[in-house]
Amino acid sequence: MSGEDQAADPAAILRGIADDSDKAKLALAPNARLLYVTWGAAWIVSFAALYLAFAPNSGQPLPLAAGLAVAAVAVAAAIVISTVHSARRGTGTRGPSVVQGAIFGNIYPVAFALIGLLGWRLTSAGVPVDVMLSYWMAGPCLVIGALSVAGAVLWNDRSQLVFGVWILVVGLGSLAVSPPHNLLAGVVGGVGFLVLAIIETAKPALTTGSVTSASHG
Repeated sequence: MSGEDQAADPAAILRGIADDSDKAKLALAPNARLLYVTWGAAWIVSFAALYLAFAPNSGQPLPLAAGLAVAAVAVAAAIVISTVHSARRGTGTRGPSVVQGAIFGNIYPVAFALIGLLGWRLTSAGVPVDVMLSYWMAGPCLVIGALSVAGAVLWNDRSQLVFGVWILVVGLGSLAVSPPHNLLAGVVGGVGFLVLAIIETAKPALTTGSVTSASHG
């Protein structure tokens, strides 16, 4: 095929555009492996600390205040690392996708504020601690999982889909176990994130890329 024929080949042009788009998305997208490791470690540390603080018939190996402090520091560190990394990856980008990302990202603090205020209301109303442990475990899983799946649909991003589905599975699993043992579901969830990081390294096609491929007819 001559150079003119190649230049005039619509399929070749579309393939080139798709390849360039995929490369650009890969360059700007957050490192999924880093995020899996970051949140895996945060979940293991925070939920293990909370379990030790609430563990029954064990003499409370970790004071409640210490357990809450460890969990808060671990989660805060993960949020900072994720936010800084994502911001650096997206530096210099412009356009509708940036606006979408800003709107989507701001939903998280609003949703968690609602979760927190509702939890405070329930606690103030005298809801037992064991019931609230189920709420605090499953509630955030529902918010994060649902929003991650929505993000996967919005950006056709498989990594967000995998992340969201796994968190929803962890939330469902926590409801099948009585408190405070349901907190161990968070530890299992953290281990799952580390496994996803290994899969991302060995077989990235399983966890990264587009959920669906566009077809040109």
